Amino acid sequence: MTTKLELQFETGEGKNQTIGINQPVMNLSAASVSEAMETIAKQHLFEKKGVKLFNKVKGARYVTRTVDNIFEAE
Repeated sequence: MTTKLELQFETGEGKNQTIGINQPVMNLSAASVSEAMETIAKQHLFEKKGVKLFNKVKGARYVTRTVDNIFEAE
């Protein structure tokens, strides 16, 4: 089982943009994650063709993935 923290933003064009963090600290508070995301958005460090990629905070979530192998060839 693997868990990823996804930070969801809206671009300057209104499209979705996500930052994925592998092996995140678990049980982060909504306030601390929101504050960190607001800091990222306010810095306007990331642009592509003049469009801000992380313009507005939309949300954050933990995504857990479970893999059950059926078999592995040798």
